[in-house]
Amino acid sequence: MLAVGVLLAGPVATAVAHASLVSSVPAEGSSVQQSPATVVLTFGENPDPRLSLVRLIDAAGRTVPGVSAVQAVPGKPLALQVTLSRTLGQGVCSVNWRSVSAVDGHVDSGAFAFGVGVTPAPGSVRTVDLLYTSVQTTVLSTIGRWLLYAGLALFVGAAFICLLVFGGRLPAGGALVLRVAITLAFVGLCALVWAERALVGAQSLLPLFETTEGQYLLALGVALAVCVGAVVCVDLWPARWSIVYLGAAGAVAMLVHVLAGHADAPSSLRLVNVAVQWVHMVGIGVWVGGLAWLLLGIRGMTKADRAAAVGAFSRIATVALVVVLVTGLTRGLVEVGSPANLFDTGYGIALLAKIGLVAVLVALGALNHFRAVPALGRGAGVRSFALNSRGELAVAAAVLAVTAVLSGLVPASSAVASKVSSAASRATLSNRDQAPAVQGVSLRPASTAKPGLVVSGATSPGSTTLCLGDVSDGSSREAR
Repeated sequence: MLAVGVLLAGPVATAVAHASLVSSVPAEGSSVQQSPATVVLTFGENPDPRLSLVRLIDAAGRTVPGVSAVQAVPGKPLALQVTLSRTLGQGVCSVNWRSVSAVDGHVDSGAFAFGVGVTPAPGSVRTVDLLYTSVQTTVLSTIGRWLLYAGLALFVGAAFICLLVFGGRLPAGGALVLRVAITLAFVGLCALVWAERALVGAQSLLPLFETTEGQYLLALGVALAVCVGAVVCVDLWPARWSIVYLGAAGAVAMLVHVLAGHADAPSSLRLVNVAVQWVHMVGIGVWVGGLAWLLLGIRGMTKADRAAAVGAFSRIATVALVVVLVTGLTRGLVEVGSPANLFDTGYGIALLAKIGLVAVLVALGALNHFRAVPALGRGAGVRSFALNSRGELAVAAAVLAVTAVLSGLVPASSAVASKVSSAASRATLSNRDQAPAVQGVSLRPASTAKPGLVVSGATSPGSTTLCLGDVSDGSSREAR
């Protein structure tokens, strides 16, 4: 259903999420006649100047001295700048940058080149690694989100199933499962904190907690502490009110996590995106977490009670499934933007993997609903239902793992929008603010233009002349 919706929908209006580079002054691939006094980078999302880095590298691969620390640009929250205390000599200069989003803490990096008195040739960019990251850091962050999702799903699932299926009581062994769930959630949080600290290059936890993402992690820690209180209440006073408290605490923790993710990116539909993503996560908790609690609770039940419990859960799971699919479709349209983005971006490919796993999950659920549940009503099919349900839980764990991967990737629509904006900026004369008149400029157009095409020109008090030349045959046209 999600795949069909994404493929049939037209392009969705998108904004560049994450602090990806949109434009620069001097522009990528441009040539300026004078050494710039500043280098200004504009991003698609508010960058954090305290954790973002910019380093200039000369043609020999040496770090350019006399470059200031990264500074915010007054009145331009999307821009960062560095000032140059020394004049750049003639030649190619590479700008290496690393941005940390002030919105969600995600990190991006890249490099481009501009020339002083010369035009950068293809392949002339000198790069250095400004990312404090590794495969291990990425894996740690993904595992952390996975454990967090699993723990929160068990909280929400416990509340719905215990209240609506088990008559407001916690099944035998439920207290132990809750302790395991809160442990999973806290271990996941610790993994996220450690990975984020390494990713932003913070030497200790204090600089991390001064960032927006760090503050969200602190808020998530407070929310999980509230969940601990709920687990204690359920353990000491197993009643309806304590189970409601448990479910509410889990749902609030989910909301805090949503506020630190893609859904809270600046947009005219920001509140709608947050609400839809939150309902999506709660729906997964009811469906997946609820199934785990159902398998725990029906052990030792009579045939009649077991059939009644499974039938009640089947109805709840059907509603939860519809909610998950509708909200997933809505969020997918926003994050993917266009059908082509499903196959051209890492986010789109990961989303396709999730869609495939969800399809398997739906098939297993349908098998239980239409075959196993009626069989249980006749006093048969217990083993078949148990096997199918365990398989459903295994696939659900894989779905949560892919979801954890998706949360760490730049949404497909944002990645494509960033590339388009960056390509467009390459055809901008960036030194118009450096001098009152351009005496001679040359630049290369975006990669979508004809290969070998060069624009050159000069200005005079009365006119501007641009020459469009084709390197392949030496021809040119002049326009005034």
